[in-house]
Amino acid sequence: MNESYPARYQRQVTVGDQLFGGVYIADFVVDGIIVSAKWQQVAGTVEQKLLYDIASLIDIIKNGKGKYRKAYVVLGGVGFRPITKVFLLAQKHRNYLRDGELVEVVSLDDFIGRVNKQAL
Repeated sequence: MNESYPARYQRQVTVGDQLFGGVYIADFVVDGIIVSAKWQQVAGTVEQKLLYDIASLIDIIKNGKGKYRKAYVVLGGVGFRPITKVFLLAQKHRNYLRDGELVEVVSLDDFIGRVNKQAL
């Protein structure tokens, strides 16, 4: 983000459609960047849905006519399996999803650090 102007920030924003229908509601949008927060307190099925979520975000960015330039999927909580976190935080989705570089997966701590440094 640029320090010369305040960030435009919105919560719970409909940013487009999911791949299989239905709207995609982002947790936040900041200056054309979509932020999707994924909190996993206990083991569950959210990690099985993350690649679908990332693919939907890629499609929304590509078809958004320049409205969005990037997306972050922010992982928090202790419920993610370690192998899942390693895969996602290493950006390995990019090996399987075309244009995967449009979506970056980061930990909650990393994301907060980037926000504090204004380095999104």
